[in-house]
Amino acid sequence: MKKKLIQIKHFLIVFKHNLNMHWKKNGYKYLIIFFTGIIIYTKDIYFVIQLKNNNLKIPIYEPSEKNGIDTTGSIKKPVSGIIRESGKVKLVSFGNESSQEKRYKSYINNHYEFAVEEMHKYKIPASITLAQGLLETNGGKSKLATRNNNHFGIKCFSRKCKKGHCSNFNDDSHKDFFRIYNSTKESYRAHSLFLKKSRYENIFSFSEKDYKSWAHELKKSGYATDKKYAYKLIALIEKYELYKFDEL
Repeated sequence: MKKKLIQIKHFLIVFKHNLNMHWKKNGYKYLIIFFTGIIIYTKDIYFVIQLKNNNLKIPIYEPSEKNGIDTTGSIKKPVSGIIRESGKVKLVSFGNESSQEKRYKSYINNHYEFAVEEMHKYKIPASITLAQGLLETNGGKSKLATRNNNHFGIKCFSRKCKKGHCSNFNDDSHKDFFRIYNSTKESYRAHSLFLKKSRYENIFSFSEKDYKSWAHELKKSGYATDKKYAYKLIALIEKYELYKFDEL
């Protein structure tokens, strides 16, 4: 019995010695793992609290056969997305945004149906139409949009206009008269008919999903004088994921 107690005591002494040696050699690793876990856990708690306090809604993407927007069924970008709400598609956002970004997203939500309707009727990508509308009106803020319902800067070249047909915002030059439309929808239809002119016939040789070629061909065909016009359209389409509306 005494011999067994001695053996146990010896074992405990050896075990304690080995444990001390192991800790001296690897203890810092355990401390790093421990504090890293605390940091991650704390951040997770903070994130959950922020979501709760801000009443943020995470977008749920449905498969393409339901809404034609996303094919993965997952959230691709945690800061923005397109959801279906009350039967309509809606561009939503999370976190802090500039007043311009909020205005642009509001414009998209209020006008995408016009763009999609024109796409189905005239084969013009909804992404291109929306991007042009955003750029021409500065997100619906321009005088042309608010006073004339003119969202695409379409001018009037007629010299025998009836009252209310057009208006001038700059000077007395007839080249600065812009069309007045009764509604935003009428403006979107006028834009489609404008692009159906022979001057722009080449753009229809591209697929409705090829927004980059459409943007460059519009510039090449003389829609705008801005040398960066095509790149500005593409930047808007990709920033706000307008290409997803081409799938509707």
